[in-house]
Parts: sequence; structure tokens; C-alpha cells
Amino acid sequence: MACSYCIPYRKRLAHAQDDAVLSVDEIDVLVDAFARNGVTKVRLTGGEPLVRDDVVEIVRRIAGTTGIATVGLTTNGVRLHELAPELARAGLQRVNISVDSLDRETFRRITGADALDEVFRGIDAAIACGFEKVKLNTVVMRGINDTEVASIADFAGRLPVEARFIELMPLGWATQQWRAMHVPAAEIRAALGRLEPLPYENGSSARRYTRAGSEAAVGIISPMSEGFCDGCNRIRVTCSGKLKPCLRLPDEEDLRPLLHAPDLTSRLGEVIGRLSCHKLSNSLASSSTVVAEAMCAVGG
Repeated sequence: MACSYCIPYRKRLAHAQDDAVLSVDEIDVLVDAFARNGVTKVRLTGGEPLVRDDVVEIVRRIAGTTGIATVGLTTNGVRLHELAPELARAGLQRVNISVDSLDRETFRRITGADALDEVFRGIDAAIACGFEKVKLNTVVMRGINDTEVASIADFAGRLPVEARFIELMPLGWATQQWRAMHVPAAEIRAALGRLEPLPYENGSSARRYTRAGSEAAVGIISPMSEGFCDGCNRIRVTCSGKLKPCLRLPDEEDLRPLLHAPDLTSRLGEVIGRLSCHKLSNSLASSSTVVAEAMCAVGG
């Protein structure tokens, strides 16, 4: 796929060379070092993680790492119906599936692919596999899919799984486009009708609610209008081994030179401590701070 909020203007990005992408063994070493530094949850994102032929083995290695309690994955869902059983057996516990529209033409407009049926099959497969949590992610965009918020929540509630609505972020977008298309959390809540807040989960990026008439929760991720930076405890590693403390900042550090260091655990802890900061806030909306890098390049 080439989702408009992830790969702007349908720009074709160069694929990383095989030797530039972390191998299974390198991921194994890094995850172990992160676990020794107190990390207990790992989520595989993208881009699209299911395009890797070795994704099942990656999940198996992560799930088998001492100290890692939770393994999740975010996917566009196209290959999920094929891989869900293997991923479940490998130890995957949580799956987030991108569903930006229930309308075939709108879905094609957003993603560049006529693949809605495949996504629905992936959702069914994930539910059938009995994952601990299945969630549907929707990036809300004014004039494109903002009128579908209630219908997507209804769809998720009937399954029942959790729907998550995400504010559009100006990463890889011109400021003018973001301003025209951004839908703040308050409008998303209004579209969902009567809501009752659920207890906040420490470190979560979402504020969760129950919705009248539904068994399933809904979550709203609002980095722009109702920031959560102060409670953020996340850090990301790109597919090529660059550690990024925040989507907001260009700061990163190449972890590959540390992979074979005998003191990898302590040196990784030092890097995290030096770079750790979370500043994805409303300041992103100014033209001087919009991050030019596309979302697909930073694992958003």
C-alpha cells in the first residue's frame, strides 16, 4: 500500500537493501539488551512488517526473550489472513489492523490499493486466532473519512474489537494540507456520541472510553490537540537499526556499532538516557517544525 498519510503524494520510496535491514539475529540481540534495560513490551510496526519473509521467526525470537511480557504488531492487514495462525503459534499476543474506511472507493483513495476485502479477511483471521487484543486503527482526515467515525466504531463494536481513532500528524506533509485535514479529538468524541471514560493505562497513547450500546471500547490517540508526551515511555528502532526517541525530532543513533560490544546492555542504557525525550506537541503545527520525513520511514 501507499497510504497518503504515510507515504505522501504516492511518492515511491527506495526499498532498503537487504544488508541495510536488521537481520533476525541482530533484532534478537537488540531485544535482549532492551529487555535487560527494563523494556517489557515490543511492537513491530512499519511500513508493513508482514512483507518480511522472516516475520514469524522475528516474533518467535522476541516472544522467547526473557523479560519480554507482551509482543504486538501493527499491520495493514493484507497478508494477515495467511499469517495469523503462524504468528499466534510464534507468540504474538496483540494485533492492530489499519482500517481507514469501510467504503471501497475511499479505502482505495487513501491506501492506493483495492484491498478492503483482504483486510476484512485479516480481521476475521485475527479474531479466530484468539489474540489477546485485536484493535482497528483509523487515521481521521477531514473531507476524506471523518464522516465514517461512528460507522467504523459500530463495525468494530459488532465484532467486538476496539476501534482506535488517531489524529493526523504533520509528518511528511505540507503544513497547509495538515491544517485543512486535521480533525481534533474533541470532534472525534462528538462523532462517537455518549462516551464514558475508562481508567487510563500508564504509558498508553490512547484515552479509552465505553460507548453507549457497545461492548467494545474505543480509543482516541490525540498527539496534536491533547498531547500525551509527559506520560510517554516509548522508544523506537528503525528497520536499519537507528534508535529514535521521538517522532517529533530528527535525533537518532545508529545501534549497529554496539551490537557486538561486550557491554551492549549498559551502553544501550546510556544511549536511551541521553536521547530519551518526547516532544510531539502542538508545536509541530508550525511550518518551522514540521518533520519532513515520511511516517513510513520512522515506524510511526
